[in-house]
Formats: sequence, C-alpha cells, structure tokens
Amino acid sequence: MLKVEQNELNVETTAIWEKKKHGHVLRTGFTEKIPFGCPPEFGGETNLPTPEDLFLASIATCTLTSLLRICESLHTTPKSLNVTTSAVLKFKKEKNDFAFSTIKCKINISGDEFLLERACQLIPKYCIIGKSIIPKIEYENDIISED
Repeated sequence: MLKVEQNELNVETTAIWEKKKHGHVLRTGFTEKIPFGCPPEFGGETNLPTPEDLFLASIATCTLTSLLRICESLHTTPKSLNVTTSAVLKFKKEKNDFAFSTIKCKINISGDEFLLERACQLIPKYCIIGKSIIPKIEYENDIISED
C-alpha cells in the first residue's frame, strides 16, 4: 500500500514462496496476487512471469503512467498508447553473475504530435523506476499524429 508521510512515499510488497520454483507477489493492503517463477533456464516453469519480466513490466508501467500524468498536465489525451520494454542480460565472468547491460523502452503513442513529443521528452525526468536503476534506459518514441 502506498502511504505518503512527510514527503515520503512508502511502498511495500511481499514475495511468497509456494512450491518448487514459484510463488506470488502481494502488495500490502491488496488481495490480488501476482504470480512469478524462476526462469526456465534455471529450472523454473515456462508459463509464469520471472523476476526479470516483472522488472521490465515495472519500467513499462511506470513509463506509461508517468506519460499519462504528463499528458494530463499538458491538457492532452493520447488516442492510443503502449510501451514495450526489452533488455539484454549478460553474464559477468568476474562476478560469476548476470546483469542487465541494455534496457530499451519503446513508446508507441498517437494524438497531438506537438504535445506528445514534449511529453515523451519528459519521461526520463518523471519515471521514478527509470530514474532509479542502472543502466540508464534508452527511450525510443514512435508518435503518430492524429491528423
């Protein structure tokens, strides 16, 4: 549950193991469970979102909701909007671990081209998740004019 206290926004989620290599995430104060599993490459099931999927989904949803908030402040509403994120995980021999080396975020949006171009330029400044991670996100905008 989000709680605003003295200029802070506190967020809490819990990951719960169920069996084998999967479980669910539950946001405090909500009853809807979000399933997740270990990637198939590490012995998990193929039909469950992985932590990597959920991480990219958090970037996509934060970008989308931030963009809608920016559009609202510019007094425009997109006719259509979708955000696709992709990433490359590379094995780091020196650390014997994987790390994201590239994260791309593609925004497909239609509406008032002038205002949407301005809104898309502001995403790196306002997307909380995007500002909080390394590596930096490469944004690509595909704006379709409503004319």
